[in-house]
Amino acid sequence: MSFFRQNAPLFSAVGAGAVLCYMYWRMTARILRELENLHLQELENLRGVVQQLQNIQSQELNNSLKIDQLHHKVDRVSKRRRGPGSGFFSIATSSGEEEDDVYEEAYGGSDFDPLQEIALQEVEDQIIVPTQEQDTESSVQHPGTELFAAVDQLVEGTDLDKQKAFDLLQNKQGKFSNDPEYFWRLSKSTYQVSQIIGAEGDTEKKKKYMYDANSYAETALNLDESCANAHKWFAITIGSVGEFEGTQQKIQNGFKYKEHIEKAIGINPTDPSNHYLLGRWCYSVYMLSWIERKAAATLFATPPSATIDETLTHFLKADELKPGAWKDNHLFVAKCYIEKRMYKEAVKWLVKGKQVPTVSVDDKAAETEIDTLLVKYNSY
Repeated sequence: MSFFRQNAPLFSAVGAGAVLCYMYWRMTARILRELENLHLQELENLRGVVQQLQNIQSQELNNSLKIDQLHHKVDRVSKRRRGPGSGFFSIATSSGEEEDDVYEEAYGGSDFDPLQEIALQEVEDQIIVPTQEQDTESSVQHPGTELFAAVDQLVEGTDLDKQKAFDLLQNKQGKFSNDPEYFWRLSKSTYQVSQIIGAEGDTEKKKKYMYDANSYAETALNLDESCANAHKWFAITIGSVGEFEGTQQKIQNGFKYKEHIEKAIGINPTDPSNHYLLGRWCYSVYMLSWIERKAAATLFATPPSATIDETLTHFLKADELKPGAWKDNHLFVAKCYIEKRMYKEAVKWLVKGKQVPTVSVDDKAAETEIDTLLVKYNSY
């Protein structure tokens, strides 16, 4: 008994550390699920891309004819399949008869589109990869433009679309061995496939794909540390692999997560998803109990810290960049105001969040919490 009494602080710290890591893992998993229902980046205008390709000086006449044909097919596909807006958090609105079609494009729909199949096959066949014989000036157009445009569209679609994006990227890996734009997309696509596999119950395969996704993001960073999306997906995947790692490694990953999200913001401050991700990290740290903070302090000289004002700033910035874009951000803005005891302001944001359409499982969870908080604070 004396041994346990003498070492009681140590046992308390270790236990609290486990609680801290569990909360961090839950937070990361929730964020990643939310990101699956939101757009990450603005789709390129495929028609303009094809026109640029037609202007490349060194293309032979037969290639120009093929690209012109692809132009018309991709244009037809893009009109049918184009997403509702730009950015990860875009939830488009429309009016009249088109509204249902817009939301179907944003959040699902048919897994098979014959026009898309034709266009994607030609995109893959006609990717222009520069060779040593090509003149440098004739290779101004990025060789992966068409592939990346197709992938960026597929990763925002159904599970089958995401698998197609993964297959497209895997098939071209040898041609983009030094391209960070390729590897962060491969990281994102591999992560998405890992989630699909995990939902099917194959934990070991999910683990493999998750670590692969983290490795691809790290490769993108090694190729170009100025790539904001490489930092973002390294942060997301380093958080995800914590599901399979020990307590101390999870806490270390938490610091890396914050570091790379902050770097992504420094490089691209206009991406709302990065501000949202950092806001969620800050909120979770702010809500840690005293014992959980003490546990973190026993493992690291500088435990994580965040203020509620700092947290609120990130959520408000995300909303500023994409006003009214997603329900969960409104909820967390309101929760920050509740912590500040600014209840009228909190209710205003809860009402705004209630008005955002509920289109996903996470939206439904946010809606339930919004309703609960409105009942509690609507009288203030």
